[in-house]
Amino acid sequence: MNNQFQTIQSWIPQVLKAIKRDIRTDHLPGSPAFFRTHFGHRPINRLTAEEIFAVYEKDLLAGNEELIEWVVNRWVFKHGDLYTHFAERLEKIASDYGSIKQLTEEQSEQILEGAIQRFSALSVYLFSVLNQVVFPETVFTRLRTMAENEDLQQKTQGVQTAQQQNLEEALAKCQKELVRLNEKYEDKLAGVMKKYAADVEALKKQNRALQQRLQTTGRQ
Repeated sequence: MNNQFQTIQSWIPQVLKAIKRDIRTDHLPGSPAFFRTHFGHRPINRLTAEEIFAVYEKDLLAGNEELIEWVVNRWVFKHGDLYTHFAERLEKIASDYGSIKQLTEEQSEQILEGAIQRFSALSVYLFSVLNQVVFPETVFTRLRTMAENEDLQQKTQGVQTAQQQNLEEALAKCQKELVRLNEKYEDKLAGVMKKYAADVEALKKQNRALQQRLQTTGRQ
């Protein structure tokens, strides 16, 4: 693998998102030439994440070795437990595991045992590619398939969750509107009933007054 980021191109934004704070507070301020080349004299706090990620992705895919090394190191640092898992398993195979040229299928399985369940298929695949772990191509293919399936499942679940949230929000809005309309109806009905009671009382008074006049007229 010459350029790890060409292999994981579709996941570059996720890699950068994991280290976005480091990019803003460390790499950009510490790389004035890089910053001027891509962003001129704009203030860092005016740059959007999308603008920054687009520039970094372009340079990573173009093979900017210094940037590749920096991003890989920072991403691995953010995944220290995953690094420790690989280091401990590799040391059991060879104390100087940096000298290993190619792992066998059996050795690969020893390293990966429990890793996917603990860290997720995507994290394990990204780590393996970024660190250029010398797995056989068959292992990389299997890991990529698992990562793609996991990623698709998470996206599907995300869509379903968003749809459920939208449905719950719409239901809550409808319930709130029903309560408002019910209160408005009750207030209006109370007003009508009050007017009705007043009208009835007035009619009763008129009726009593009329009866009194009739009685008086009858006696005359």
